Order: sequence, then C-alpha cells, then structure tokens
Amino acid sequence: MRFSEAVVRTARQLEAAGLSYGQGFQDADDEALRIAYAASGLEFSACLSDDNIPHELLLTDDAISIIATITHERIASRQPLAYILKEAWFSGNRFYIDERAIIPRSYFSEWIPDQFQPWVDPVQVRTILDMCCGSGCMGICCALAFPDAVVLASDNSSDALDVASRNISDYGLQQRIRLNHGNMFEGIEERFDLIVCNPPYVSADRFMALPPEYCKEPDVAFRAGADGLDFILEMLLESGKYLTANGIIVVESGTASAKLEEFLDDVPFVWLSTEFDEKVLFLLEADQIRTARNKIIRLLEIRNPASVSSD
Repeated sequence: MRFSEAVVRTARQLEAAGLSYGQGFQDADDEALRIAYAASGLEFSACLSDDNIPHELLLTDDAISIIATITHERIASRQPLAYILKEAWFSGNRFYIDERAIIPRSYFSEWIPDQFQPWVDPVQVRTILDMCCGSGCMGICCALAFPDAVVLASDNSSDALDVASRNISDYGLQQRIRLNHGNMFEGIEERFDLIVCNPPYVSADRFMALPPEYCKEPDVAFRAGADGLDFILEMLLESGKYLTANGIIVVESGTASAKLEEFLDDVPFVWLSTEFDEKVLFLLEADQIRTARNKIIRLLEIRNPASVSSD
C-alpha cells in the first residue's frame, strides 16, 4: 500500500467514526496524515510543506499494522491524537505532551514568530511572562522569537509544569526560562515588558457541550464561569502591577471576546487578526490597562463583590 492510499483510507475511517478535531489537527485528513508519518517513522516536520509528502512511498507491513493500531485506539477511546502520540506541534515546533496539560494550539502561533510587530518593539523586550503556560509551548516559542529576553512560565497546575519542564529541557532553555507554580500572579514579584496569556475562557454552557475529545484534557484549562470571563477580568485587574512602564499584554479571549467587548466597551482593545478569526486575540498597553482599572473593579464588584481587591 502506498503512503497516500493509507492516508485516504485512514481519513475515511476517522470520518466514519464521527470524531471531533481541533486539538492540533483541523480534520480527519490532517490526523490521517500524522498517523501515517508516525507509523512510517518519517520526520513529520518535513510534511509541513505539502511538496514534501511522500505520496508514492510503499509502506511496510509493520507500518500498515501500526496505522491500524493507532487508528483503532483513536476511534475506540476518543483520546486526542496528540495524547496518543505524545507529541504536539505549535508554531512549527515540536513539543512533548500528555494528559497532564492542555494540547498546544492557540492563535498566538501566528503572532509570536513575528514578535507581535508593529505593536511590540522587540529590542525593548527583555522580560516575558507566559501566564497559564500549560506545556510551556508559548513561553518556549517566545524565548526563540526574543533571543535576548528571559521568560517566566507560570501555571497553577504542578502536573502541567512537569510537562513544561520537560519541553524546556528538550529545547535547552533552562537558563532563560524559569517556572512558577501559582494561581494567576501568585508568587510573582517582578514586572515584565511583555505578558502573554492563553487563559481559560470557555463559558459554562459551552463547556457542557464540549465533545468527548476535549473532555480528556484538564478541565481547569477551559472553565471560566458563566460567560467565560472569570479569569480574564481578574487577570486584567491585576496585570497593571506586573507590567513595566511601556509593557504590553497579549491575551487570547477566544469565544469570550464578544462579552469582553460588551462589558469593557470603552477599552481600546487592539484585535490581532488571525487566519480564522478577527477577534480572538487582543493587545493592550500598560497605560490602557491602568486607565481601565476602575471600570474593571466596578464590573467585578457587580459579578462577585468578595473577589475584588482595592489595592
């Protein structure tokens, strides 16, 4: 059987099983291609260009058997393919992943390689905070994109930090990326030129409707209250204390973006356009965060009076 034939057959099996995608792979065709590469022992990074796919390669019997085994596990367990292969790709880079951390995928992948220009001056970025770092993929990619910067990767999950630590070691970045275990800004004292954050932003109703594959990931990476803004609003309230005078924060608000704009309608969000959506990733400068602080406090007081600090 040729490589391309195996991909087509596998894609049809995945489609017939009614699986859900979006956890690093867009559809059945993407997953089938990755399975074929894994079974063949070929370097997957080569196929990031369509011109390099070995369509005519004759597969061995062992490779065909491995394809069948992986495909059966994917269908029977509804386990995300990234967890089965212990591998995920983000912004063109490979990362180890397992069930302890959310699978790397984010609209940030389109902007980190370009250093968020023109809104960010790369020369001015010396310190970066990756909040809700999960597997560490964003912090690592930021370290690669800003070679003169040091990065603090922070998460409330010690399990996720174990995964991040492994990836940081794989990239040899132990001297430039350190880890922090804490909720939001807990345990953090310094200020940063750039804060990046892909936080929980899934509303309660959306969370209840997630397909089985997504329920295999840590739910703390998704849950964000009734409207998906519990984490984002509190983080914005506190973030001004952790930004340098000219610091910038970039946040993925995803499906909570419309509500965020509705509640903070006079905040000048800069929405960073992405391939699939215009309003899922926003940027704010330190002064804008500080100006919006009082409005965020009032909003949080309405939502949950006991949670607001006036410091």
